[in-house]
Amino acid sequence: MHSLKMLAAAAALAVAGTQATELELPPCLEPFRPFVYSGCFQDLRDPSVLQWRTPLDQQSMTEEICMATCKGNGFRYAGLTYYGVCYCGQTVKGPQIDDSMCNYPCTGNNSQTCGGDSILSVFTDPTFLPVDEVTIEDYDHIGCWTDDSRLGRALSYDMEIDSSTFTTEECLAACRSEGYPFAGTEFGGECWCGSVIANDTRAAPESECNMPCNGDGTQTCGGPGRLNLYVADELKSLEPCGYQPPVVPRVSSESALVSSQPAVSTTPLVVTTPTPTSSLCVSTQTVQPTCEYKCGNWCSKPIPTWSDIPSCKAAYSNCKLQVASCFKSAGWPGSLGCFGFSLWCSSLERYCSTTSRGGSKSSYCEKSPPNNPEPPKTIITITTTCAPAATLTRISTSTKPTTSATICPIPTPSNICKQPTSKKYNFSPSNPVGGIDMPIVTCNDLSTDHPRNPFKLYASPDTRKCKSFARNQTPSACAAACKEQYEDCIEVYAETCRRGGKGPKSRAVIELEVRTVWFGEDYHTATTRCNVQYDDCLAVNRGVSGSGKCTEFGRGPW
Repeated sequence: MHSLKMLAAAAALAVAGTQATELELPPCLEPFRPFVYSGCFQDLRDPSVLQWRTPLDQQSMTEEICMATCKGNGFRYAGLTYYGVCYCGQTVKGPQIDDSMCNYPCTGNNSQTCGGDSILSVFTDPTFLPVDEVTIEDYDHIGCWTDDSRLGRALSYDMEIDSSTFTTEECLAACRSEGYPFAGTEFGGECWCGSVIANDTRAAPESECNMPCNGDGTQTCGGPGRLNLYVADELKSLEPCGYQPPVVPRVSSESALVSSQPAVSTTPLVVTTPTPTSSLCVSTQTVQPTCEYKCGNWCSKPIPTWSDIPSCKAAYSNCKLQVASCFKSAGWPGSLGCFGFSLWCSSLERYCSTTSRGGSKSSYCEKSPPNNPEPPKTIITITTTCAPAATLTRISTSTKPTTSATICPIPTPSNICKQPTSKKYNFSPSNPVGGIDMPIVTCNDLSTDHPRNPFKLYASPDTRKCKSFARNQTPSACAAACKEQYEDCIEVYAETCRRGGKGPKSRAVIELEVRTVWFGEDYHTATTRCNVQYDDCLAVNRGVSGSGKCTEFGRGPW
């Protein structure tokens, strides 16, 4: 990392302006801490109160929809104006005015206020640290990254700094003053900032960032289509989308508690009071594991049981949709076992078609046991009372109703995204590089989210954590799938090639040869194939459309 501590005092803080090329990421669907109302602000237009005008539908806007989009895109502020126009930003630029001036009802909820004419109702994500507590010394250099995609820039905001005297410190100071966690220097004199990194950028060799900074020849400022990238984690949300708070041990207390849970229903329960005897009773209970198939650091969710061919095929779909999450999360060398999991799922598809009435899960698992070192646990309980003469007592019990979002039915694992083909580099839909398929983008299985975001990228065994996409975002969904495949290709296939070397073959290399079409490539050749496949994947999916699919939840082309 370049040393910045000695030069921090000399950093220029003045920024003439910015130009935005914002690429939209999906909204945050996970529960998050609510934004806090911060006031009513006049929009002076140049600059705007908040930097990014979202492309959200203005006719059904609510505070929650706008906040979720800003949260998913890593912004500190959300703002609403003119009945339903949603903005996001890292800083608020405009004078605060009396709250009574924000008096336009929101189109999606008329009990909420969506600013006024050239006036924004602004809300703050409380999980950010104050910008004043962060300095340019908090930015860490994270390497050389690509910025040559035809889909857009790696970072969205161009800071207008004098190119002739350009230094790294000037760029970092400009991004810090605007509240952006990511900063990048490019082509010797360009400064780019962003809240997130675009899906279609990736790490590049350090040698490709080889241009000296125009204002300091001892520093490197990227290259043609290459960024020296920096990040200040202190400017990111402390609780980003998907944040899971630490588990606090349950403590027994007699104190009264306030709960936001639904009201409980009270029903009578019959309890037996046994007469003591000297007999022994033994009760046996088998507890099924929640981890059905284990590869390295990853566990699959148990596939559902079935009793006929349609439900058997639904179980196969459930299995197939989890394959990408295995490669993503298992970690090397455990990720090599994901080829086995993929074959286990494919074998289930054949089983459904060739077994009378689809067979059953128990018979399939007996025939093809899942790879799980933790078999079902048997719990034996011994008591000292058995077959007692009992008296009946009625007591009152409280039962909480089950509340959950509907996830049903299971979408078919047919990808709306296209796997590219190259004869020169030997990959195709039936033979992706390293045998690692693209993650599947298909119908959203969450009923509450499907109307707004009908598509989902399945990259987690818990589908509630998967990113969802609106119908007009299918190219972005496929770009994200291409990037996931590329990262898996590098981290699983190329890494195995790198560790393969010469001499006796390791178990990892043998596993890869068995599961894939592999020719003992070296690391350089493997990474080249991964890179070419990624570039081609972005190209063939640029105009992809989900038209006619996933139009109605659980029906039609699903």
